[in-house]
Amino acid sequence: LIERSIDTLKQALILELAIVALICIIFLIHFRSAFVAVITLPVGILASFLVMYAIKVNANIMSLGGIAIAIGVMVDASVVMVENAHKHLERDRGKKPHWEIIADATKEVGPALFYSLTIIAVSFLPVFALTGQSGRMFAPLAFTKTYSMAAAAVLAITIVPVLMGYLIRGRILPEAKNPINRFLIWAYRPVLRGALRFRWLVLLAAAVILGLTVIPYERIGSEFMP
Repeated sequence: LIERSIDTLKQALILELAIVALICIIFLIHFRSAFVAVITLPVGILASFLVMYAIKVNANIMSLGGIAIAIGVMVDASVVMVENAHKHLERDRGKKPHWEIIADATKEVGPALFYSLTIIAVSFLPVFALTGQSGRMFAPLAFTKTYSMAAAAVLAITIVPVLMGYLIRGRILPEAKNPINRFLIWAYRPVLRGALRFRWLVLLAAAVILGLTVIPYERIGSEFMP
């Protein structure tokens, strides 16, 4: 059972690495940038395993599940950091030294990304207050989820900026020259303008949809141990 859980975690990690790399290559058309974006996943997971070993948290279904849950969010900060570095290089290349451009791009989004990942990590802290059987079951998940998110937050403001400085070089294609980006900008701008123009209608629709969730919520059963 544990081996199957480990295989599931491996599959999730490999799939996430492939998808993130592919998306970065499609939108940025820069292979080395894709490497910078995905490096936080294996390194962050390794860090969480090291902490698990240090405090003697076993590899079980719940602890591995915590890492699997975190995988999807861990890479967000590095992707945003890489994309912002591309925008700064597109705008300031030739006007400033390369490392100064990378530093400016990092300072612009780094604090917000660090705090957002930290908030997600802290949001799981109430799980540690659980006692009894539920506490024993869910504490490993909360531990590993928190470790993974904390590792991703630290990596986003340490290793990722350094790798960006070394690897995000060469030809940087402007956003406007990428046909996929042009199409998406053409598609979402009218939607954005419409949402801002009819903002009260958008808020009302969101409130109605939120209210309608009461119907399925009341019909969903519950059990502690499925």
